[in-house]
Amino acid sequence: MKITPDNAQFAAYTRLTLSARFQKHIKYGTKFGGQSNDIGFSQFKEILEKEKVVNEKNVRDMSSFHEKALQVQMNYGKNPSHTLKVWEVMDKAFQLGLVDNDETLLNRINSMV
Repeated sequence: MKITPDNAQFAAYTRLTLSARFQKHIKYGTKFGGQSNDIGFSQFKEILEKEKVVNEKNVRDMSSFHEKALQVQMNYGKNPSHTLKVWEVMDKAFQLGLVDNDETLLNRINSMV
């Protein structure tokens, strides 16, 4: 799959990695930067395509943290149909247990079932 600006999977991946960390940094003053151990984009895509739950304890509805950010983008962004696609990908990531309690993608590959 080619990564383009309209790629919903890549946008969702970015929101669940960089954007989530930056939002937490702004809101709570948490550390931002350094190396991350989040799963890579190709692995993220592969898990979404397989539709297999990777961590039962993380399976849940999308958090209000991410829903609020997406809602703002839906209301004020230039491309609500793209945002809806991103929303669907992110919701799927939550349903597959890909998102830790810190609102970002799994931090370790070995935490997958």
